[in-house]
Amino acid sequence: MGAEAWARIAGATAAGDAGFRARLDQLEATQRSLLRRLLEANPATVFGGDHNFANVASAESFRDLVPIRGYEALSPYINRVVAGEENVLTAEPVRFIEQTGGSSGGAKYIPYTDTGLQAYTDCLYPWMSELIRRRPGVAQGHSYFALSPVGRGASERVGARRLGSPVPFAYFGALRDSLIQVSAVPMDLRLLSDFAEWQRQTCLHLLAAEDLSLIWVWSPTYLTEILRAMQRDAESLLPELADRLGAVRPADVVRRRIAALEGALGSSQLSAIWPRLDTISCWTDASSNGFAAALQAQFRHVFIQSKGLMSTEAAVSFPYGDGSGCILASQSGFFEFVDDSGANYFAWQLEAGLTYRLIVTTGSGLYRYDTQDMVEVTGFTGDTPRLRFSGRIGMVSDLCGEKLTEAFVVRSLAEAGLDHRTYSLLVAVATPHPHYRLFVETGPGPAVEVLGGGLDHALKANPQYEYARRIGQLGPLRTTGVDDLYGRLKRHRMKGGTSIAGMKAPVLLTRSDAALLAALGADKEDA
Repeated sequence: MGAEAWARIAGATAAGDAGFRARLDQLEATQRSLLRRLLEANPATVFGGDHNFANVASAESFRDLVPIRGYEALSPYINRVVAGEENVLTAEPVRFIEQTGGSSGGAKYIPYTDTGLQAYTDCLYPWMSELIRRRPGVAQGHSYFALSPVGRGASERVGARRLGSPVPFAYFGALRDSLIQVSAVPMDLRLLSDFAEWQRQTCLHLLAAEDLSLIWVWSPTYLTEILRAMQRDAESLLPELADRLGAVRPADVVRRRIAALEGALGSSQLSAIWPRLDTISCWTDASSNGFAAALQAQFRHVFIQSKGLMSTEAAVSFPYGDGSGCILASQSGFFEFVDDSGANYFAWQLEAGLTYRLIVTTGSGLYRYDTQDMVEVTGFTGDTPRLRFSGRIGMVSDLCGEKLTEAFVVRSLAEAGLDHRTYSLLVAVATPHPHYRLFVETGPGPAVEVLGGGLDHALKANPQYEYARRIGQLGPLRTTGVDDLYGRLKRHRMKGGTSIAGMKAPVLLTRSDAALLAALGADKEDA
């Protein structure tokens, strides 16, 4: 059954691979044609009317008539879509809404149309085809795909719209049924509202899958947390697993499997859990780099494949071909790039070695949308650029995909009850387990503890933060009351040679190390 399903997947993705490959030397024509189709489909929409789509004759005139804007500026249109109004951003019907973090209000709502979904499928087919061709071991067993948020009900809504796709593997199009057949973990588990039960059942299914050959997750910390749960709960998981396996497998086979797992989980030789594991696909760039490296150290003989830049807003790049970085998804959106001077470039005008801010136009109704993502051009395949995600502009913390903005943290601190006269600082801590630490200009005590709990609650208005906290990717928020907090930060920066002339008091620090945490008083009493 699994071999047949993988054969169908390989066959179905081959045509998409061939089509994408054929256009690698036709970037400008591909991009101009894609933009023309999007504009010709939407002149009668509210947005198209407001921006004179009917008179846009080229990519250059599109750039002149439609300003670059972020989510906050686009939100009046999106709010109308969420409320159920049609023909606002796209003439095509909106199928569902997805949510992500990164706005001053915590959540961003992104509409999806069939064209928008197809943009992801157009990446995933060549991606999967080449992965199977280059790493045939991935098709020799079961797979684990972590694609949908855990605990989201099938009927959840935001405004008048469905929240999330009603079916698993929606982005994979016609591959859906075959991917379900090769999945080691039943898709229905994602509907469990009890996180502890979801995690336990996921661990049991994965531990049972001795032939697991592919793990496909977004953040590497997602997998790290599952592995940590397996080790923590091994004493209760393995007897239950033995009972399950005993009902369908010979006793001697079950004994060997349980013994192997006891050895692997007890000695931290985690690679022995899945002897046939070939590939782990996850984010590897920017803030995910260290976590991906830690996975590689645990699974030394496994290929760690970079995910490229695939966000809720747009499919931008994916692993394909040779060379560093990931290939631009030239058939999945219209892409523009802004350099440090503010100059704007089309995808066919980029230079290797330079870093740009990414602007996207998508089939789901984002027009010249400022992603705030920075990408480095690492080279070209044909005339199509290869990109590496290098981070986000502005003060944005992104340990596990949550994208907390400083504006959102300020608002959340106020909601938590912080007196605006009291200085506080939220610090992202990556190791040994990702979490946030709140430092408050006050002595330790119940007030600080209450503030920390209130802030954690307020931050959960960001759906990715809430999700990462719920599934354990982010540890509990910790609080520390210290005296002279700003002075401690200033002296630490002076020791590092940083000029403090005109230094502002930040509310969010997106990275930290042991020296900074010690300087801020983390080795003192924790609330």
